[in-house]
Amino acid sequence: MSNGKRIDFLVDELQNDDWIVREDAAELLAEIGDPEAVEPLIKSLDDDDWHVKEAAALSLAIFADSRAVDPLIHLMKDEKASVRYAAALGLASIADERALKVLKKAIEDDNPIVRKVAKLGIDAIEKKE
Repeated sequence: MSNGKRIDFLVDELQNDDWIVREDAAELLAEIGDPEAVEPLIKSLDDDDWHVKEAAALSLAIFADSRAVDPLIHLMKDEKASVRYAAALGLASIADERALKVLKKAIEDDNPIVRKVAKLGIDAIEKKE
């Protein structure tokens, strides 16, 4: 693994039967900061539990890796506002123009926090251009 860090245990825990363990693993992968965690975290965006999806999206915001853009865009359709917020935060962190359309739509989200983060993301993308 990169930088000599061992993340294989946490990556394996992303498949644990207990959603709490999966959520914790996603959060710890962000704390470690090893870029090898990006792909496993992207896969966790499809988790059955919203807690895990939210944690994975928030962790991906730390990495700001463009590989996460399309999966995070897809997550913006989630029924759970906290998951949409986490996805919007990830997209704002990456500031990729591919997210502009979905973030502009999110300005009309029912949740005020999602709206606020969407605006931040739009600003970040426009400053980057």
